[in-house]
Amino acid sequence: MLLAMSSTAVVFKLLSDRGEMASPQGNVAAAVLLFQDLLVVVCMLLLPVLAARGDSSPSLWQSLGLGTGVVVLLLVVGRFVVPSVLFHVVRTHNRELFLMLLVLLCLGSSALTAALGWSLALGAFLAGLALSESEYATQTLAEVLPFRDTLSSLFFVSVGMLLDLGFLVANLPLVLVTVLAILALKFVAGALPTLWAGYPLRIAVLTGATLAQIGEFSFILADRGLALGLLNRAHYQTFLAAAVLTIALTPLFIAVGPRLADLLAALPLPERWRTGYAAAESIEKKVSARNHVVIVGYGLNGRNLARVLRVVDVDYVIAELNPETVRQARALGEPVYYGDCTRPAVLEHLGVGAARLLVVAISDPASSRRIVQLARHRNPRLYIIARTRYLSEVKELRRLGANVIIPEEFETSVEIFAQVLREYEVPRNLIADLIERVRGDQYEVLRDFKVPAMKVVLPYANVLEKMDIKSCWIRDGSPVEGRTLAELNLRAATGATLVAVRRGRELLLNPGSDLRFQSGDIAILIGDEAQVERALGLLDSSPEEPSENR
Repeated sequence: MLLAMSSTAVVFKLLSDRGEMASPQGNVAAAVLLFQDLLVVVCMLLLPVLAARGDSSPSLWQSLGLGTGVVVLLLVVGRFVVPSVLFHVVRTHNRELFLMLLVLLCLGSSALTAALGWSLALGAFLAGLALSESEYATQTLAEVLPFRDTLSSLFFVSVGMLLDLGFLVANLPLVLVTVLAILALKFVAGALPTLWAGYPLRIAVLTGATLAQIGEFSFILADRGLALGLLNRAHYQTFLAAAVLTIALTPLFIAVGPRLADLLAALPLPERWRTGYAAAESIEKKVSARNHVVIVGYGLNGRNLARVLRVVDVDYVIAELNPETVRQARALGEPVYYGDCTRPAVLEHLGVGAARLLVVAISDPASSRRIVQLARHRNPRLYIIARTRYLSEVKELRRLGANVIIPEEFETSVEIFAQVLREYEVPRNLIADLIERVRGDQYEVLRDFKVPAMKVVLPYANVLEKMDIKSCWIRDGSPVEGRTLAELNLRAATGATLVAVRRGRELLLNPGSDLRFQSGDIAILIGDEAQVERALGLLDSSPEEPSENR
């Protein structure tokens, strides 16, 4: 149990910083980590059973039955009771009371599990599961999120304080051997199932390197095991020292994962291991198309691009590493192939040498760089478009041969500034020129804060503040009734402009000079205050006092 757990907090943080959360190895690692976190409940329930001594100790079924009952009770309370209580608390609009109730639920659940001889952490974990089923889960998360980093730091500080440095120094060979054994065992345990699931060797190696450390819940299990007598002090300290070192080595292990994958790929291994079992069918047939588009990755961007290319009748092929996604896409008739494009053989199979354009639409920076480099070497005339999440990748991808790099960070900022300029009535052609300049300079304009300011005139910024808009009702018997706009010569006589006329339910926008006024019309005028007043005098003059402007 201690060795099975990996560190969700550490791995998620590292993958997020490296931009690999949406990569194939990131998806597999995330699924395994979350499944491990859920299994902590089972492990906690089994610890008292493993520690049972003598005839007076509860049987396996008694312990599991009691534990299952408590878990079900907490989940039922969280599903049906907690939402009602939270509703009445939320109605008070008292944020402090809401937070106090959350703390009470967490501490109460922890106290209940502790009273049954289990861990406080198990109770807190179950309380979180119960609250996640509530309609107030989002607000709950918002309230506790500011405490996350602080409590996480305190947790690891506490673990560090438990470590006996004297024991570590005195037993350094034992600890180092234990660390190497844990890393090797967990690497294999993470890599082999990934390989058997159909992923290529490279993804399996990266997944194994990502999951090779000991997790946070293992410290809780070890502490509980020490209290129950399952571990003695020497075993506990050995495990603690080895676990801390595996977590400390995780960034290095993840960083060297790609090189380790290349070294293993160079060994005389079966081709199915290198490419993945799911690729066996795809590799047999080579793409024969020419001047086509090669799409790497069938995520949201890849699907949208494929849909557009299909509409305009442009040939394309898709490479994807998720076997289930490949199966579903093929069922829809998509020309999708399973394969790792970081391997030259896969790119050759996709016909990149005869292709006109390559679009790299994956969320794995390291793989994107390698794919661009291999594709450029294979086809110097190939037009390569690469999508990246972070700006830091732009220069390296351009150096490796990408023609266009689209960073998500700056595409978002481009859309934001375009919307802001539209709100300020900047001419649309000027906005289009700005966007074209930003993209044409590969986003250098936005990165260089010393670029000279562009002289942008906002022609409508203050215009509306100086304009006066008023309406006039055409009375029965009005002198203008039956006369056309041309006969009145309204614009020349008053300076105001008639922009619309409401006639019953109909709105006549920008009426022509042949418009003939009718009784009951509502004329909408625009101009400065003096111009509009003169126009109102013309349109609303009585027959007894004819206007001089008639």
